[in-house]
Amino acid sequence: MSDEKKPTPQPSTAPSPSVKAPASATKSSAISRRAFVVGALGASTLLAIGAFAPPSLPSWDILNPLPPTKEGPTQVTTFDALDKKYKAAVAAGNLFSPSDYSEFFYFPYPVTASPYYKNVITRLPGPPDVPTQLVNPFYASDPVLSKVAAFNLTCVHLRCIVNPGYAGNPGSGEFRLQCPCHGSQYRLTDAMPVAGPAFDLGLLPLPRVKLSYDSATGNITATDLDGTAGVGRSA
Repeated sequence: MSDEKKPTPQPSTAPSPSVKAPASATKSSAISRRAFVVGALGASTLLAIGAFAPPSLPSWDILNPLPPTKEGPTQVTTFDALDKKYKAAVAAGNLFSPSDYSEFFYFPYPVTASPYYKNVITRLPGPPDVPTQLVNPFYASDPVLSKVAAFNLTCVHLRCIVNPGYAGNPGSGEFRLQCPCHGSQYRLTDAMPVAGPAFDLGLLPLPRVKLSYDSATGNITATDLDGTAGVGRSA
């Protein structure tokens, strides 16, 4: 029997090969992140375009494949209906609240196409409630349409919605379309800017709604819009 001892096996000190993640998994993860970033940037760009689109291209339909169809002549009210609202407002002591004897409507695009095409038609005050009859200068010789005014309500300053109001007395004593956002004011009869930023900056008057009147039915019809909502009209 030999006294010779056998050497004790020692653990190997050679480095074991590191385990690597499958290349396909890493590549797939990177592609997914890249696709997400590209998609997010694309969506943000489309939303930004929609937010800043000019009102001539209705902003709510900016992502649709086709622009909305412009409406043709549209009946908005009757003169009798406006006149009754006017007389009721005067009887209630609300002469200086012309919104009470106005009708609001969307034309030539519906509200689902663009919020900028909101319009108003108002019965213009006259004697004995005011000293002289307010006259629509675009229909000065028409016995009916001379007593109403119709305009687009999108302020040409920063596109807030204006409303019929009264400038006060003391003050100008004028019936006006007034912007609640920044104080622009337009004459109710012709929508010319007369105060606030729209006047100070020399901006255009509000677009006017062209009208026709049917004496047989009393219907007042919007036939066209002279100008561009949020931009104004040339004269």
